[in-house]
Amino acid sequence: MMHMKIHKARIKKFHDKKILRKTFNGGQKVLLYNSRLHLFTGKLRSRWSGPFIVKHVYSYRACDIENPKNGNVFKVNGRRLKAYFDNFSVENDSIQLGDPVYKD
Repeated sequence: MMHMKIHKARIKKFHDKKILRKTFNGGQKVLLYNSRLHLFTGKLRSRWSGPFIVKHVYSYRACDIENPKNGNVFKVNGRRLKAYFDNFSVENDSIQLGDPVYKD
């Protein structure tokens, strides 16, 4: 019985080291997870909507986010958010492609 508790404690410690904690700051762009799409999910439909802008971060990972399209601000659980990385900016709206490299 004691060996099982020691083993579980070791596994929990190893697992907890691998968990990445998400922290958000004011002004950061985030995506919001839409949990209602579980029931009627489409094959190619994304469950993430956004980007939204973080206005305020509360304790226990709650956040106020703003929809930049209409200015609505609402509070959501921080576990439903993930960071938004903008690969394409307004200034750089084209992608330069090079010639393919073939290996023999």
